[in-house]
Amino acid sequence: MARRIDVTGADGVRLAAWEFGDPPKNGAEPAGSAAQHAPGVLLLHGLMGRASHWASTARRLSARYRAIALDQRGHGRSDKPSQAAFTRGAYVDDAEAALEQLGLGPTVLVGHAMGALTAWQLAARRPDLVRGLIICDMRASALGAASQREWAEWFTTWPVPFATLADVRKWFGEDDPGWSGPTRPAAPSTPR
Repeated sequence: MARRIDVTGADGVRLAAWEFGDPPKNGAEPAGSAAQHAPGVLLLHGLMGRASHWASTARRLSARYRAIALDQRGHGRSDKPSQAAFTRGAYVDDAEAALEQLGLGPTVLVGHAMGALTAWQLAARRPDLVRGLIICDMRASALGAASQREWAEWFTTWPVPFATLADVRKWFGEDDPGWSGPTRPAAPSTPR
């Protein structure tokens, strides 16, 4: 089961945090309960992700930790304000605000790709809030100007707005024979 907790990020952006675990037997969890005092884990998704991508991992962690996955600004159930900043600093500020509002620190930060960069930067800025850091699939050069140009050039190739969900799936590779997902097995690989 996942319980949604709204937190306020930088610039007042509403963020959806998802706490995973079994609900208490009597309904509401009393203040000061064991779950509130369990070591924390904050899970941060990548650029094309959302908190629900961490659901399976968070459920497994919830037996021993207070596992919370954050929908970062512009993703999942968090606000997507058109005038908000979508900068590295804003993402780090949001994660910092979430940790403080949830009383989760010092915590272990687990981040994938963009979420890993956010976790890494937050750990450098606020080591008092972080007791461990797990980085998944992050380029160390992700802050460089060349990397930013590559991303910007890639985004300009997108045929937006997409006309249909089928067009989105086609563009992002579901129709690629190498894609493996629940609808079909992966294509056999050819020797090189």
